[in-house]
Amino acid sequence: MTENNLEEFTEFGKIKNIYDSLHDREALFEFVNNVVMNMDMFDENNKNGYGNMLSDLSNIYVLVSNLNFPFNKLSSKQKITIDLKKANKNFVLGYIWLCPWKIKNEGIVSLHFIQYIDSRISGLNIAKYMIEKYEEGGEYDYDEREGYLLPFEVGMGAEKYWKKYFKEVYDINNKKELDEMIIMYNLKEGDIRWNKLISSL
Repeated sequence: MTENNLEEFTEFGKIKNIYDSLHDREALFEFVNNVVMNMDMFDENNKNGYGNMLSDLSNIYVLVSNLNFPFNKLSSKQKITIDLKKANKNFVLGYIWLCPWKIKNEGIVSLHFIQYIDSRISGLNIAKYMIEKYEEGGEYDYDEREGYLLPFEVGMGAEKYWKKYFKEVYDINNKKELDEMIIMYNLKEGDIRWNKLISSL
């Protein structure tokens, strides 16, 4: 299983648009119990739990596996934080919870911001894939998703990921180039919290 197979074996959209009568809600319950409502402070997989996302649950964007997703072809090196015993299909492989605001600048598309993003299987570039799917639009909410998707805050431990992402996607290699991007998008101090990203460049 490689990142190139994600298009074939998954679908992406808001929870309220994906989990209809044909999708396995047991897999949704697994996500809600093990991620959204995870109250265990000592669980290293509990990155965004504690009920923080519950009020906006139906609007969380998720990448969901279909029945043929080749879990058996994942390598032993790939970390999986999904309880696969809970369902047969439609597991949440990754998720994006957006900030409730957007920034529209003259001459460029709008900017949307990520509050939380995470993948539940390592080594497949799920986070990057979800960002691409969001930015290109698709089957669900196409008119809502015309814009670039950026992190609102780069927290401790996430700076390595976002440094790599900005290099690959925006060709940002140093602080000067990041400053130029911030100026180009007319981002103000309160719009982003990228101090850890800036200090890592």
